[in-house]
Amino acid sequence: MNMSQYRDLFVSESHRHLEAFNELIVQLESSGDPNIVHELFRHAHSLKGMAATMQFDRISGLAHKLEDLLAKVRDGEFSPDRALVNLLLEGGDLLACMVAIIEEGSDTPLPDSDDLINRITGFTPDAGTVPEPKHDDDEHQPEPLLRQPQFRQSDSFKTVRVKTETLDRMVNITGELITTHHRLADQLRTLPGTNLNEPLAQLSSQLRELRDEVFLARMLPFAMVADRFPRLVRDLSHSQGKEATLRISDGDIELDRGILENIAEPLMHILRNAVDHGMEAPHERMAAGKPRSGQISLTLERDKDYVTIVVCDDGRGMDPALLAAKAMDRGLISAVQAAALSAREAFMLICNPGFSTAETVTDISGRGVGMDAVKSAVRSLGGTLSIESVIGQGSRFNLKLPLTVSIIQALLVECGALTIAFPVTAVDRTLELTPNAIFTEEGRHYCRLDGASVPLWNLHPILGQPLPSSVCGHIPVIVCRINGKVSGLIVDHITGQREVFVKPLGKPFSHLKHATGGAVMGNGRIVFIMDINTFTTLR
Repeated sequence: MNMSQYRDLFVSESHRHLEAFNELIVQLESSGDPNIVHELFRHAHSLKGMAATMQFDRISGLAHKLEDLLAKVRDGEFSPDRALVNLLLEGGDLLACMVAIIEEGSDTPLPDSDDLINRITGFTPDAGTVPEPKHDDDEHQPEPLLRQPQFRQSDSFKTVRVKTETLDRMVNITGELITTHHRLADQLRTLPGTNLNEPLAQLSSQLRELRDEVFLARMLPFAMVADRFPRLVRDLSHSQGKEATLRISDGDIELDRGILENIAEPLMHILRNAVDHGMEAPHERMAAGKPRSGQISLTLERDKDYVTIVVCDDGRGMDPALLAAKAMDRGLISAVQAAALSAREAFMLICNPGFSTAETVTDISGRGVGMDAVKSAVRSLGGTLSIESVIGQGSRFNLKLPLTVSIIQALLVECGALTIAFPVTAVDRTLELTPNAIFTEEGRHYCRLDGASVPLWNLHPILGQPLPSSVCGHIPVIVCRINGKVSGLIVDHITGQREVFVKPLGKPFSHLKHATGGAVMGNGRIVFIMDINTFTTLR
């Protein structure tokens, strides 16, 4: 695994531990407080662990010996006399020197620590430190000289530690500024004789730059949550007598911290299902002409303001007919609905709470046990989930997520008395249809799009709005995927695209069925952010 991406984090954390380490050593010499010994031991232990993870063996080795020495002080074998304190300070200085070399990123080898390690290992309360090599002209061995404090490169405060709560507040403030900007722009348009277009455009540009910088501070590499997944797949495979490996691609792509926190658990559900139910036993795979060991891949694809996470396995796949039959047996759908299901719609049935088949239920997971949580998590983040599968070849789970969930690009739409918004990541395209372009089959309205029949649904009754008394001219349509199927939503008017600051809905709006959040427009009007995934009853 390439650890270079974590170098800056290691350097920052190491300097923090070493600064505390050196300060505590001085306090230990003056007070002898045993609590200080515990703190010193903790810092040395943390530094050892981080260095070992990064494969900086000289740092981890020296930190380990300092840890051993402090353990003896902690256990009462040694007292923190001057000789021991000098040795600890010398060790801290050498560690700081090593970290500084790593920070520079040069090819300079780390200094040798063998002599210092020998003196630490051989230290005794009576003898003090092991004598250094004596020169012929030295009558007495002098006390080791301590390095004078020096400012390092990072003392220019290139990096600082910021609490996540502070970053969250910065996002909120940035969002409020964007809302205020829209209000100012809307009000200026109504004032005659004003010529503020240029400064307003400049303000808009600066706000976008501020937004980007704030979001950048919250971005973390996907690998920070994904590095645990290969071990998960390995352990699950071995526990079931199976063989499977996980390959992760593009783990260096960065996502908002809030996205990472909420997507880790859903991905673990998918991987568990892939191993437990998607993957065959080795003898089954070989009988089917497959390699003995199964392959699972987790890939990230970045596209503008969203990222798609794809999980694929080369296992047994899923049978859409079997899924539809099971859903019908459980009363989730009727026989007519089961017959009309497409394969994509059948695969989405596994996301119904508690849905499973007798052949796929185990103590670990089931196609559907946990998949409802996956769909809910993706939906709460403003993303979409789609599933593909081929019997005997495997399954593919596509999670399309925004890079951030607080400030988004939204498509504003008028429907009855409501102004609503769709995240642009959930919209495939928009259409302006003439009445002649709409036709009816079996009581349903359709239009032709790219050679296929696309079902049309009027958004008015869905949102509890009265139908328009008449239709004149072109009919606006929002094209999106509902239940994995391309569908069109008829609205009154498409206003356009705008950047909005999404806030969670409080009472009494928190119970609105199809809204995932709200935003305030420049005129003070509240806009509800629609969740495409809630339109699952459209059939």
